[in-house]
Amino acid sequence: MNRLIAFAALIAATPVLAVPTPVTVRVISQGAKFIGTGMGGVDVVLADAATGATLAKGRIEGGTGDTARIMNGSPRGVAVADANSAAFTAMIDISEPREVRIGVLGPIKPAGTAVAHVSSRWLIPGQPVVGDGWVVELPGLALTARRDGGQVVADVSMLCGCPIAPGTLWDEKRFEVKAWVGGNAVTLKWAGQTGRFAAAVPAGAKWVTAVDTLSGATSAAKISP
Repeated sequence: MNRLIAFAALIAATPVLAVPTPVTVRVISQGAKFIGTGMGGVDVVLADAATGATLAKGRIEGGTGDTARIMNGSPRGVAVADANSAAFTAMIDISEPREVRIGVLGPIKPAGTAVAHVSSRWLIPGQPVVGDGWVVELPGLALTARRDGGQVVADVSMLCGCPIAPGTLWDEKRFEVKAWVGGNAVTLKWAGQTGRFAAAVPAGAKWVTAVDTLSGATSAAKISP
């Protein structure tokens, strides 16, 4: 009996071996493509949801992906990322199912346009996240605004850097860009340059907003002098 008790105690004391579990993270712009190196990348932190302990961190880098595969509406469950699509890959050692929290912040460029997002999911030991990986969609637009004499000039793109211009998938006609003077809005018009909108705006304007009327993406930026 003593031997049986000792054997049971030995088994109980034996540490459970951690299993390397691959995780690939991608971030996609609302209404557009993957966010990658062209916009400075996206910072990623993977943490234990229960304790907050960091499990992995890094930066998403790479290309925006294949336009046709992403934008043509592939059937559900069909991967749209290719080998060059921006990603961050980590190997996390876990010995049991673990709820993991992800925090992403990006794009890093232009300054002031980063969007934060936090969510969580369960990881199973040894089971990779299939398909495109753990895909996070970031809402919003990359928007900066400045005053240039009597005009306010705004530069707008999708968060992936996809260009807003006539005849593209992101035609300028679908975007509403406005400068706000108190509660009054002044519409900024297409300025003939990729992603640029401008108009004469009275002094006192502090904010510019941009809306993609197709995808619903929105953003706001303070007007710099």
